[in-house]
Amino acid sequence: MSAFFRAVLSVLTAIFMLPSMLNIYLFGTKNINENSYGEVRPDTWVAVDGLGRSLPTYTEVGETDKEKFVGLFYWTWHYNFASSNEADNVTEILRQYPEAVRDFSHPAWENTYSGKPYHWNEPLLGYYQNLDEYVVRKHAELIADAGVDVIIFDCTNGSYTWQPAYEVLFRVFDEAIKEGVNVPQVAFMLPFASSEDAATSLRDLYNNIYSQGRYKHLWFMWEGKPLIMAHSQALDESDPLEKEISEFFTFRENEPSYFNGNRSISKESWGWCSDYPQAKYGTSLFGKPEQMCVSVAQNAADGQLVAMNNGGNVQGRSFTKGDYSYSYQKGSETVTVDGSTENAMLYGLNFQQQWDYAIECDPDFIFVTGWNEWIAGRHDTWQGTENAFPDQFCDEYSRDIEPSAGIMQDHYYYQLCANIRRFKGIGEPMKTSGGQTIDINGADSQWNSVLNEYFHYTGSTRNRDADGWVGLHYTNSTMRNDFRSVKVTYDNDNVYFRIETVNDISPYTDTAWMRILIDTDSTGASANWEGFEYVINSGLASASGMSVGRSTGGWAFEETGTAAYTVSGNVMQVSVPRSALGLSAGDEVHFNFKLSDNMQTDGDIMDFYQNGDVAPGGRFMFAF
Repeated sequence: MSAFFRAVLSVLTAIFMLPSMLNIYLFGTKNINENSYGEVRPDTWVAVDGLGRSLPTYTEVGETDKEKFVGLFYWTWHYNFASSNEADNVTEILRQYPEAVRDFSHPAWENTYSGKPYHWNEPLLGYYQNLDEYVVRKHAELIADAGVDVIIFDCTNGSYTWQPAYEVLFRVFDEAIKEGVNVPQVAFMLPFASSEDAATSLRDLYNNIYSQGRYKHLWFMWEGKPLIMAHSQALDESDPLEKEISEFFTFRENEPSYFNGNRSISKESWGWCSDYPQAKYGTSLFGKPEQMCVSVAQNAADGQLVAMNNGGNVQGRSFTKGDYSYSYQKGSETVTVDGSTENAMLYGLNFQQQWDYAIECDPDFIFVTGWNEWIAGRHDTWQGTENAFPDQFCDEYSRDIEPSAGIMQDHYYYQLCANIRRFKGIGEPMKTSGGQTIDINGADSQWNSVLNEYFHYTGSTRNRDADGWVGLHYTNSTMRNDFRSVKVTYDNDNVYFRIETVNDISPYTDTAWMRILIDTDSTGASANWEGFEYVINSGLASASGMSVGRSTGGWAFEETGTAAYTVSGNVMQVSVPRSALGLSAGDEVHFNFKLSDNMQTDGDIMDFYQNGDVAPGGRFMFAF
């Protein structure tokens, strides 16, 4: 679409007040999914990450802008390598053999072939194949909770479209929608040239998916057609099928170079990775960019493509251009982060500098690299580097956001969430109804007038029974009580919870049973475990009561009272004395909370991503 036509349509939008109709044509479409009970609203959840950074609030970022979109680079080809290779971890190998970094023949590498894939570190969900439905479902929730609109599959090598993996993903995402997950939609990025490989990929995708209308609700639309990042010139329009394909998609030519500089590129092309200050692709409404890139790190140095283990000035996670720093509020303390900060790679300086610039430029679409690449081939030489790892190498020199089992944990995930909120805004928080006394032995109907109800996905932790990389097999059957919703209210003496699960609640004698974690001090100044000052039922419950424990620092608690509870089928009612939570009778009631059942490792918050059920997921909390 020309810049002139966009400008005309922008005037029409302002004059005729028809944003909903024009946006569908000009931009994309979004899933808004509700389960049969109510809408799950992750953008209203709160969180403080492991570095003490809080997610932005509605007051800070305002209402969701429906004309802003975020895409996330996503890799589907792990299964192709996992079936014939063991999972070797560069970080672990070099921790034991640091001298092997430049030596292709060092015994540490066990004489593996040139090009053999290596992980930069272990994913939190293990060395998975992406045919593992448990992993794909976890991805669906994590990416949806972050506010990503579309995942864009890497099909840039040869004519491979990795059909086995996208078929699994389509099926799992389709099921997740039915269980309330506002899953990201999908698009494909094909080879970086007008080649026969690109034409083959286009024909393959069109024949297998698009011409058949398969999973149409998962297609990401742009300018009224499915988006595809590919070169339409690869098609021969004298061929009827290829002409049909050329007219079916909205094409954006994928630009391979990182080094287009701080300039506008007016032709209809999009980038995937760009050196800071990033290039601006296309022309949006009111002359702003249509698309820009944000990446965690870049395998580049001094304006040239290099291997991630090149040494020198490679643009890793803590790299910045110029004298850059950012600050955040950690309780009452202002924390400023720059390249001299201890463990600077944890704080995403490179990532944040790119986000700051992209948000300042205010494009329609931000393309983020990336979610789950994890591996790079080890080569004898590449771009002048011996024993070279081109795209991924170690914790510092890698570009994945998906949580790691290593030191990176989930820091980049919450940084992604925070910046998407800064770019797009969030939904208005739930309005809390007034206080009400609840008889937990009484009828369930007494909760009907309590308006604030928090919903969560069902089926979050499916059973897992899947092969990983060669020699690895993963199982998980820890889902027990599947949370569906929770209501909260209070009176002068107590705080009350009504918790509903999918099936009847299991016996109270179960370990790590039906916990409620409560954050009453948003400053983080009080002793806490991962921000939670109180845990209801940190020990073993009785038939009618659960202990209320206050953290003495970390996962250690002193008892402050007893919460009474009743269970009837799939509904639990809980009454907690305000005094046990440090809330006096006259105090306003403000706290954040989450539910947890069947945690496997007490004291490890990363357990929340993998085992049992939590609502909401990970570090997220409901705000009351």
